[in-house]
This record gives sequence, C-alpha cells and structure tokens, in this order.
Amino acid sequence: MLKISRSLLSLLCLLLLTSSVWSQVSPEAEKPEGSGSKSEKAAFPGAKELESSLKDLMERRRVAGLAVTIVKDQKILWNGAFGWADVAAKRPVTSDTLFQLASVSKTVTVCAILQQVEQGLLDLDTDINDVLPFKVRHPEHPKIPITLRRLLTHTAAIRDNWNLLEGTWVKDGDFPVSLGESLKRYLVPDGEWYKARRNFQRWAPGKRNEYSNVGVALAAHVAEVVAKKPFEELCHQGIFKPLGMKRSSYRLKPLDRAEIAIPHEWKKGKQQPLGHHGYLDFPAGTLRTSAPQLARFLLCVMGSGEYQGKRILEAKTVREMLRVQYPELEETQGLVWFRESQEDEEGTLIGHDGSDPGVLTMMYYDPDKKVGFILLMNGEPRGRGIDDEIMEIMNRAIFDQES
Repeated sequence: MLKISRSLLSLLCLLLLTSSVWSQVSPEAEKPEGSGSKSEKAAFPGAKELESSLKDLMERRRVAGLAVTIVKDQKILWNGAFGWADVAAKRPVTSDTLFQLASVSKTVTVCAILQQVEQGLLDLDTDINDVLPFKVRHPEHPKIPITLRRLLTHTAAIRDNWNLLEGTWVKDGDFPVSLGESLKRYLVPDGEWYKARRNFQRWAPGKRNEYSNVGVALAAHVAEVVAKKPFEELCHQGIFKPLGMKRSSYRLKPLDRAEIAIPHEWKKGKQQPLGHHGYLDFPAGTLRTSAPQLARFLLCVMGSGEYQGKRILEAKTVREMLRVQYPELEETQGLVWFRESQEDEEGTLIGHDGSDPGVLTMMYYDPDKKVGFILLMNGEPRGRGIDDEIMEIMNRAIFDQES
C-alpha cells in the first residue's frame, strides 16, 4: 500500500528515452528455462541484455519473481516474465501470472470513483457526509469538510494507523468485514478501532499532503454508497469487463490462487512465502491482475479514457485526474496519480508505484512519447541502492543503445 521512493522514477526516464527503437513484439515466445524464466522475443536492441541484467539482479537481490510489460502507441510491445510465482511449488512466472499491485491498485480505484462523478452521483468538492451513512469529521477540526478531492490527493488529514492496519491483516484470505463497516470502526468515535491521534493527522483537512491508504479506501466506499453496489462490482462492470481484464479482482475469492504470484521474502537463506494479503482498506492495495492485463488499463488512460473502442472515462475526466490539484501542497499530486517532471530531461512521467511485504510494483508512462512501463515483483529486493542499480541496468541495456 505504501508509495515507494520516487527515486525509482529516474530509471523509467532512461527507459522512455529509447522509445523510438522499439517495434511490435512477435507473439511467439521462448520455452521456460530451468530457472523459471520466460520472455517474449526481443522488441528492441537492448532486450536480451536487459533480460540478463534483470535475472542477475533477481539472483543477487533475492527476488522471487518479476513480470515486465512495455507499451507504446496503444500497443503492447514486449512482455518479460522471470523467476518463480511460487518457489516451493516451482511454479514459474509467466505473462499470465497475476500479481498483487499494492498501491498501483489506487490508479484503478480512482477511475471507478470518477465514473460515479461522471454519472452525476458524486461531486469532488462536496462534503462526503452528505452521502455517507455515518459521519466522518476530523476530531480537532470538525467544521472543515472532508471531500473526495481531498481524499484522492492525500490532503484530508486521515492517517494510516499502521499498528492497527498491520495488526488486522489477514493472511491468505480476504478481510472478513465489509469496507463500510471497517471504515466506520476506524473513523467514527465509538468504533472499536478509533484512535483520534493515530487515525487523524494533527493538521486540518486541506492544509498538508500526507499519503493515506485509508483515505483512498474511504473515497471508494463513498462511490459504492451512491452506486448502491459493492466497490468490487463497480470495478468489474465499469473497468475490468469493458477492457477485457477478465482475471482481475481486489478479492482473492473470485480468482484461481494457482494463477497468483505469492509474495516472498528472503529469510534464513531461502525464499519464504508470506501468503496473500487481505486488509480492511483493500481498495488501496489488493488488486490482483497480470502485467499485460494492467497494460490494457494503462493504455486506456494513455488513450484519454479509451482503448480498442471501449471508453471508461471521458477525456476531460482523465485530464482532471492527471492534473496537479494543489501545487502549493504537493507539486506532483493529481487525483491519486503522480505527475513528475524529469530533472535532467525534458518531459513528464505520470503514474504510481507501490509496495507491501513481499511486493514491489511500478507503472509509469511518458505522455509525450506515448510509452509506458509496468514492473511487478512478488519479492522486495534486499540491500540498499536498488534504485541506483536498476538505473545502471537501464543505462547499459537500453539508454546506451541510443548512441
């Protein structure tokens, strides 16, 4: 659920600069190797070296499995799949493997919410208490309204109480309490999980930007209240079905667990399975899908809300979603999505990243070059300087290919 260091963005800058040398990938693929690795045929000159470097990184950094998809101009250019989805069962990662997305889930969550805005059921700037069946107020600033725009920009002053959130995580299952009931227990004074100082920031809503998983989950609940449908159904009907993301779900129950990569950590000299995560604020991080399926969603956003003739958002809604909302508070923050200027190069990167125990994910694109990049791991690289090492890999295997 947590947003990882933005220094990882710099690696994508190097990748995107090479967009001119990529061409459509062949659908034919190599047979899986004994190490549990598989990738599609090279679609750009540095692909083979990139594959080699990623495998080497995974071995030295003790990453169980990894999937990569590159997109450009409304097409999937290249898929790479490496390592193991389940180490103990020797089940390799393939392009069909489902990964938990961690905070990249929020990019889908916000689209489902904005669909309710487009239908006139919600307004980004009205008090959410006009809709909710229970009242949510900041304990020290009760007269200042909490709005959807503030929830989706992490400026609502709702705090992630990690002692509670991690203490209530469910292993290998879905959180058993409904989203609405969970948030009521967390945000309403007589709730069993309510802690004023730990569940809310000191400052008033609208005064500062501080990342909040619970805040995004609350926005998702607002959407399901007005739609009178569970949030998962909103996503299925409004996003997954029209985009052909058939094996995508925030809940484990509808999915075949044999198709999902298990989060791992390197401990005591071997890969240890952590099991699948279930938590109360699930719209903030438990979406599971494959890299190519997620690429359909990314291409839809890159296509101003439309992909292969299917429109999920109006173009003006997508522009608003990606627009920096409160530059005086956070100069990169759109509605969930982040928009960052490259320090050393012209252009902008738009996207999100995420991490949970045994999970690391990235999804970014360059709106000018129309190139995007998805990376999903079911392990967290060990040691420091992973961002610098990935930058070096991209420099050597891709960026240097330009010269």
